Parts: sequence; C-alpha cells; structure tokens
Amino acid sequence: MSKADLIDAKFGDVPYMDRQRAEILRDIITENNVHDVIEIGFYQGKSSAYIGSILEDQNAGHLSTIDLATARKHSPNIEDILDQSGLSHRVTPFFAKRSYTWELQRLINANPRPQFDLCYFDGGHTWDSTGFGALLVDMLLRPGGLLLLDDMDWAIGTSRYYENNPKLANRYDPDEAASQSVRLVWDSILPHLGYEHVREYPEYQYGLARKKF
Repeated sequence: MSKADLIDAKFGDVPYMDRQRAEILRDIITENNVHDVIEIGFYQGKSSAYIGSILEDQNAGHLSTIDLATARKHSPNIEDILDQSGLSHRVTPFFAKRSYTWELQRLINANPRPQFDLCYFDGGHTWDSTGFGALLVDMLLRPGGLLLLDDMDWAIGTSRYYENNPKLANRYDPDEAASQSVRLVWDSILPHLGYEHVREYPEYQYGLARKKF
C-alpha cells in the first residue's frame, strides 16, 4: 500500500484535502523537480501528509507547514496523522500563536534563510492575510519557484464561517465581503511582483503562478 493509499484508508473523512487535489500537487511537484515545500494552513494536516507522501515517493524533499497553535486541539491533529502515516521525517509543522505571518518573518530572518521551490497557500483567505502573506512567501521562494493558491473563488459573504459569526462579517465593507480576495491577490499583487500565471484549475479553485527567474 502506498503512503497516499494509507492516508486515504486511515483519514479519508478528514477535511479538507482529497486525493484528486493531492494528485494535482503530485504532478506539480514531480514535473517541476520540487524538493523544498512550504505550506500555509494545514488545519488537521491531511494535506501535509499527502505532500509528505509525494516527497517520500521521490525519496527527496521536505515540507515546512504553518498553522495556528489551536490546530493541536483537532482530533486527529497533524502530529497524529503524520505519525500514523510514517511521514513525520518529511514534514515539520510550525504552530503560530497569533498569525502565520509572524512565523514567516522568523523564517525570513533566519540565518541562513530557507528557500523553497513551492508554496501551497491555503490560509487566511482575506485580502489582508493573503496579500501580505504572498509578499512574505515571495521572499522565501527561489527564482522560478511556484505558488499554488487555494480557494480562488472564496468570499467572506459566502463563507460558512462568517455566516456563523455575523459580528466578524459585519466588520467588512460590503464590497470587500463580496470580493474574491484570493483572486484579487492573483490578479493584482502577483503580476506586480512579476509572477507568471501558469494555469488555473477551476474545478478545484486552484491558481498556479511562477516567480520570475
């Protein structure tokens, strides 16, 4: 049984990554000789395990992944999933007290600064967090590195989380609540940074962009 099959068997019902999305990541990683990966937003860690399994299959590479410390409260959590999948050696989780942006700051100012071939970005989703996060990730990507944005069509106004927390939703102007904020980063910030739009995966709300060489 492959590691990916093991993840399916043990954690098939765990959100949010599924095998179809994992196979897109597999194609991106293998076709672009990706070894060093950073992930923004792991939730319970299923996506991290899938990425770790891809790196394990190629017998090279490592994933650094960031989410809030509250992610430890999930059952199973990322440490459970990685341990039971035999992938802890491929993945290092970072648990942020307040924001993944501060963890990115720590990486940016580490000596030596780590450099990554690919970022899988599935955290925050608002204009503030995704826009600033993309700027910080850009500082950690190698020339020619890839950025895969998730939830391109997400909006505060259609989010179940904000629907269940109307006081939070009411903090936003109507036009911001209606906007697809991840797509705004795709359309405005990434071209400003010189990124090439490689392709979109509309059925999965993915957008893949490449940093200039």
